[in-house]
Amino acid sequence: MHRANDALWASTGLGGELDRTKGVEEIWRHESLLVSQACGLDLFLNDAPIEPFAVPVFDLACAPKHYFSFIVGDVNSSRAAVNSLSSRSGYSALLTVCEPEEELLVTGSHLASLAALREGRADVAAIDAVTWGIIERTAPELLRGIEVVARSSEALAPPYVTRRGKDTSELLGRLSAAVQSSPDASRQLGLVGVEPVGREDYRPILEEYKRVNARRLSLSVPA
Repeated sequence: MHRANDALWASTGLGGELDRTKGVEEIWRHESLLVSQACGLDLFLNDAPIEPFAVPVFDLACAPKHYFSFIVGDVNSSRAAVNSLSSRSGYSALLTVCEPEEELLVTGSHLASLAALREGRADVAAIDAVTWGIIERTAPELLRGIEVVARSSEALAPPYVTRRGKDTSELLGRLSAAVQSSPDASRQLGLVGVEPVGREDYRPILEEYKRVNARRLSLSVPA
């Protein structure tokens, strides 16, 4: 997907190259940050000076600007793999469907969560539908033996973010135009457009996180 992302970025006409040498924490805190992407929960759980300005519209069978996760494996298992404890798609979405009782295996990515299932280190996971579709098209062997058993509720898709305080009108226009002028790259990434968005639009994701996390913590405390 690197080539598709590079092609999409080149089409914005904003210059420079995408930086894959730094971790997201460093990127989000960089004073010259122009565009990155974050999970909706990161807007509230992370103190990085980032602000959402656009939400991707994915080619998914759900409401525009939204996405969902596939629940894969055994929902009755007590061993779950999650990409991050601040991820809606891999953590909160999973806990809305099942309640694993053992300590969660935090893998760092959806690909690593799938590997944990294949290797028997976990039995259930939530994988965002966009990632699942890309893997299904490009590396179906990574899904061999892994069964989709449920689908999570929908939520607003992960936002594109910039450094707080920037004027975002040009960024939004350039990114929107790039999606339309780069059909091959956009198709590979599952994108059909982008729309404006604000931080408060993601508050329902935070409220969901609070509910499911509180329930999980209460279940982990012996009676």
